[in-house]
Amino acid sequence: MPSTAPIFCCTAAVPVRTSIDNKQHHDQNREVHDAIFRSFLDFAIRRQRAGDLLKIIADGAGTCDKTTSQTTPPPPMCIPPFTLEALKDNPLTSPTLYCIHLTSRRDFGPVYSHRYFACPEKLEDDWREISLVQWFAEGAPFKMKAEKWDIKCVGDSTFFRLSLRPNLGMRKREQVKLGMDVAELEGAMNGSWEGLDSQIPECLVEQ
Repeated sequence: MPSTAPIFCCTAAVPVRTSIDNKQHHDQNREVHDAIFRSFLDFAIRRQRAGDLLKIIADGAGTCDKTTSQTTPPPPMCIPPFTLEALKDNPLTSPTLYCIHLTSRRDFGPVYSHRYFACPEKLEDDWREISLVQWFAEGAPFKMKAEKWDIKCVGDSTFFRLSLRPNLGMRKREQVKLGMDVAELEGAMNGSWEGLDSQIPECLVEQ
């Protein structure tokens, strides 16, 4: 069953500027990445509002008070057992172009949550959450990070980092589809070919 848990702690969580935003080099993928980021934020807002509405209906009240996070950080996530049932209906498929890795922590404390979301084909659609088991099974092509964004909730002292991960497997398939010969393919895998710069960033941020 798909998860319906809120993405952030509340609607007070907002993007913050960091040194990551002060990039000097020209990144021709930035507009695409920004559109993906806005798509994910819109999805997070829709889910938060839906959760608030359900709470109002359940409580039978006219207003929905903001839920305050607990003062102590949640315990670290436990890795669930690997089962065939848990691997079913994995939203992380070969045609998936990007996914977002969301980490959560309290202030500057340790990360207590890792969540993964598959980018929809149409950015106005909802993102699908990837379970840890599904990520461990199919996440190898998404090991690199292309972009990062930070979200902060001052009231809850909660910090979120969104890491955009491109599907590196798509690069190889597109190169073969274009009919490249062996020499061109080897050059592309070494980063010398520029035919797919619009899909895979030139400068991938280290993990």
